[in-house]
Amino acid sequence: MQEGTKLTVGARYTETVRILPDSVSFVAALLLEFPQFASVSFDPRQGTLRLGLLVGRKLPAQARTAFRRRLEDSVVVLHDLQGSPAPRVEVRWQTGPNFTRFEIVRSVDDLSLQEVRVVAQLARMAFGQDLLAGEEASDGDRAEVLQYALEHVRSLRPHRPVVGVREGERVLVYYAPSRRVREQPS
Repeated sequence: MQEGTKLTVGARYTETVRILPDSVSFVAALLLEFPQFASVSFDPRQGTLRLGLLVGRKLPAQARTAFRRRLEDSVVVLHDLQGSPAPRVEVRWQTGPNFTRFEIVRSVDDLSLQEVRVVAQLARMAFGQDLLAGEEASDGDRAEVLQYALEHVRSLRPHRPVVGVREGERVLVYYAPSRRVREQPS
């Protein structure tokens, strides 16, 4: 994902090629830049990004609701400071016997990297060591590439959603099935 890479064809012809990020590299870059997210999925047809957080314990309803409110309020304040209208932020959760999974759903049309940073920092502050996350390994150049990818992905409308999952220190990114699979009642 470098801009202005030189491509040599034959012995005499050199052309500067602009390599544009695609949805796969965008999702991978988000997971690498923000280890707080256990998963990221991008649905280009709907223009939505889903950020997944995984907490290593079952949170009580009051804690889940408090995190949702704090996140929504923080996003509203951030957009107010930027002079833009407050976006719709959808926060969902799922609990199991020893985990809580949050999913934050946002439109990429008005999403900023600053907002993603706020979500990641709120999760780290709210859940601390219980947040199942990768290791911090920020690279200043990666943030610039990620900003460029976010701006490009807004106009990207491929037909298949992309999902990225963190597995330990590895990141796996793949195209999701193009049709929804219905859950079977148990």
